[in-house]
Amino acid sequence: MVLKVDPLKPEQSLIRKACQVLLDGFVVAFPTETVYGLGAIATNEEAVRKIFHLKGRPTDNPLIVHVSDLSQVYDLVTEVPEKARKVMEVFWPGPLSVILQAKESVPLVTRGGLESVAIRMPAHPVALSLIRCAGPIAAPSANKSGRPSPTTAEHVYQDFGDDVLILDAGPTLVGLESTVVDVREEPWKIYRPGAVTREMLEAHGHVSVEYVGKIEENGAVPSPGMKYRHYAPNVPVFLFRDVDELPPNQDITVIALDGLASILSGKPNIIFISLGSDQHSAAARIYMALRQAEQFGRTAYVQLMDEEGIGIAYNERVRKAAGASRKLAN
Repeated sequence: MVLKVDPLKPEQSLIRKACQVLLDGFVVAFPTETVYGLGAIATNEEAVRKIFHLKGRPTDNPLIVHVSDLSQVYDLVTEVPEKARKVMEVFWPGPLSVILQAKESVPLVTRGGLESVAIRMPAHPVALSLIRCAGPIAAPSANKSGRPSPTTAEHVYQDFGDDVLILDAGPTLVGLESTVVDVREEPWKIYRPGAVTREMLEAHGHVSVEYVGKIEENGAVPSPGMKYRHYAPNVPVFLFRDVDELPPNQDITVIALDGLASILSGKPNIIFISLGSDQHSAAARIYMALRQAEQFGRTAYVQLMDEEGIGIAYNERVRKAAGASRKLAN
């Protein structure tokens, strides 16, 4: 079932309906500013297991717990370092997840078997209203595991149909999942890049921050988005920076910024999907573009961005989407 809800002033009758579904031990798909999430009450072990079952998600892949105010954080973790608290106050609500030491009240299934838990406060009126009603909600992206993340309710419905209640508040704004950073000790470690960059964290946290892009093959998964294939459409994906890297005579789909549209226009072998004019629009549109590329059934060539700002997170996502068939520009 899909319930259309006002993204700015969500109807409380609809929020209460979705809240009751959560309190009854079921899952609900809901919008955030990043992507749509598939949520269950974070402390209800049986309900959280339904998320893993519906998504086909490996149980060692931890979930992010979404809160609506700082007081809820202290119910979930043993300690919040002072520098971390200051950064949370700056970037919350917003696309930042912080990894902290979990209390025993947070089920192991929610934590992916870890001693830690990732927590964030989403910047979306619908999500915040739902959390205020139901309490902390554990939620990964609302898609089948391995698929492109959903930025509209339609994407959620494509993957789950009527198996879950979906709150439809229109398209998300950021379009990429939150930054995930471990703040338990210094230097802080970014396990998944997002809209909140290393430079932003260093400036406001007055702490050194480093990227950790890989884990050992059989090591624990400290954060969502690290170990398994993610974001992949059902067509091959290759990456490029310059148009001369595109195959000249092959029927392909090109996903790129508008600046390439005029260069590629008139080429009958190319279907062009626009990512807009800059890195921010590319981040917001990339998952929709990957799902759109599936409809054409052609190999997709996706433009890489400059390695700066949100372009770092964008590139990380499309590299994972490309998977084993990726073609990285030198």
